[in-house]
Amino acid sequence: MRSQYFTIGLAVALAFAGVSAQSLKPETPYPLQAGINKGTADSLVGTQYWYFYATPGNSRVMVRLKSPATLYGTELRNNGITITLYDDKRTWKNTKVVTSRPNASEATFTAEKVGKKMKIIVAVAPPNQNLVRMGGEYEVEATGDVAFDPVSTQDAIVRTYEAKVAYGDESYGTVKFNTDGTIDTTNGYRGTWKLFDRENRIYTVVVGKYRVSVQYLPGYGLVRPDDPSMIVFQELRR
Repeated sequence: MRSQYFTIGLAVALAFAGVSAQSLKPETPYPLQAGINKGTADSLVGTQYWYFYATPGNSRVMVRLKSPATLYGTELRNNGITITLYDDKRTWKNTKVVTSRPNASEATFTAEKVGKKMKIIVAVAPPNQNLVRMGGEYEVEATGDVAFDPVSTQDAIVRTYEAKVAYGDESYGTVKFNTDGTIDTTNGYRGTWKLFDRENRIYTVVVGKYRVSVQYLPGYGLVRPDDPSMIVFQELRR
């Protein structure tokens, strides 16, 4: 159903600023922040969810596909991201596909004469492909009469992951990061986590004999700060 609040247009744009993240859970989307918010759509990870508030007046949401995924340097056909905006009551939705093709790399959603404050969800879905990694880096920006919730960096890491690393004969399985700074694993190993750099979401993690510095990227998990493509603990959706 076409939204009574949002209409969509296309344009080509270049922009680069700000850093943010995203959530894999539609029931707990990640709060957009003022300015440009960055994310990476990944077909091996799944749909990512953001939210903001449209307040009385006019507003606009722009989504740009900045760097599409490639295979051996060649851009894949049918590689794009699907953007869906809807209200938290799910009374309407509006969807558009953004690709790297000329005149299709940016989607603009506009809202005019919004009468009351409403929570808007922004879902970013990569191609439905499980064999080859598809998607790419994107940006989301909400401007005009909008409002944002603050981000709780301290609690961001508190969730459940799948360990992508091991130390010798130590295999960690599913790993749970607790609010008190401790870590539990399904394979019986225990550990600790500590915030090192709040602004950049970098943590020091010790599990069993394994010690590492990681950066939290919601929608992915805990990655190496020097190489975000290397996932150390992958965030689980459940």
